[in-house]
Amino acid sequence: MIQPSPLTDITRYEVSVLPADDINRRYFTLYVEKTRRGKWVVTDGHGGYDRDGNWTPGLTSGIEYADVEDALALARRLAPNVTVNGHTATDAYHRTQAERQ
Repeated sequence: MIQPSPLTDITRYEVSVLPADDINRRYFTLYVEKTRRGKWVVTDGHGGYDRDGNWTPGLTSGIEYADVEDALALARRLAPNVTVNGHTATDAYHRTQAERQ
């Protein structure tokens, strides 16, 4: 009997200026996710982003990219300015990472 080989597929990337072990990372992280159509969207888990960085509520509301590198480039551009309760990801980085140095 032939055993099928396990398949591996990357379907999500995390993009953040905060390191993985930072307590605030989950709040200041963007996700580049593969859709069922094989395209890529940039989301924060609650809404999607268009090419200009405008956020729209709804998990399927982002602009779809055929190339993952284009979606990652947008997420990298937006990541430092992700804002939660008036604080940007860069603010959070300086607040939490200064304590480590």
